[in-house]
Amino acid sequence: MKKFILSIVGLFLFGAATVMAQNVLVIHLTNGSEERLILLDEEPVITFSGDKIMISKKSSSTELELSMAAVNYFNYEGGSGTTSIEGTTTPDGMIFTGDHISFSGLPAGSDVFIYGVGGQLFMSTKADDEGNAYIDLTSLNTGVYIVKANNITTKITKK
Repeated sequence: MKKFILSIVGLFLFGAATVMAQNVLVIHLTNGSEERLILLDEEPVITFSGDKIMISKKSSSTELELSMAAVNYFNYEGGSGTTSIEGTTTPDGMIFTGDHISFSGLPAGSDVFIYGVGGQLFMSTKADDEGNAYIDLTSLNTGVYIVKANNITTKITKK
């Protein structure tokens, strides 16, 4: 009987540990609070639009929209802990030299943004009247960054 009860308790603890190990996206806000999005076995869809971050799940219509100024950073809890940035394309007319990015052929006055992988905005500029833009990256630390220009998003690695 004792072994049976221990087996039941063991199964319960294993089940609880499995539930606790699910992927959770934790968004840490600048006011000190957190938003949590339970992902289970799916990856979130994170998009940037203007000064907003939209986070949604592929399997549902649930969407979380936050101001970028309100988000300090986000991270994952549980699961495998692996993350990636997929589905990016390199904008035509973009030249990345490691310490500088230049653009040509953008619509005049269009915005160019440099984000950290945590969603924080590091730099921005506007294209001039000829559609050219230039960003000096020397002040950024080495790492992976997201470049958004003219509705095209790509990732770069500054070494």
